[in-house]
Amino acid sequence: MEKKRGSLFTVRDAESAIITYTVLGLLYIIGICLHELIVGWSGILQMLRKLDATSPVFNRTAIAFIIFKEGADIMLRRFNEWRAEHAQSLEKAKEQGIEQGIEQGIERGRSEVYEAIAAWNKRRLAAEAKGIPFNEPPPSQNGHQHR
Repeated sequence: MEKKRGSLFTVRDAESAIITYTVLGLLYIIGICLHELIVGWSGILQMLRKLDATSPVFNRTAIAFIIFKEGADIMLRRFNEWRAEHAQSLEKAKEQGIEQGIEQGIERGRSEVYEAIAAWNKRRLAAEAKGIPFNEPPPSQNGHQHR
């Protein structure tokens, strides 16, 4: 049974987005204040008007930045999850392949041994039928490797 994947956007992502927006907002306010100080302070009211006039641009920019930032983070997390799952699948397939290879090797070895014994027995019976002495030991006793 396949495990259920969680939501793309988690509480951790929401916290990160809020913190990012707050930091960007503070930087925006500090930037406007510094700009007003550098170009000439016209009072707090003028600074508030400047903040109000430029806040829609700040909001669009900050939201776009957060969407890209969180989107990239989510994609990297999903990629790492996929990579971990893929590595597990490869390891499992490798283990199954090794087990299958061992089983095939054992079966092939049994087959070769059977063929060697059958060939030996055929030679023994042929020699016996011709009345020729047969001194060749069975394959399992002579240590001969058949390939």
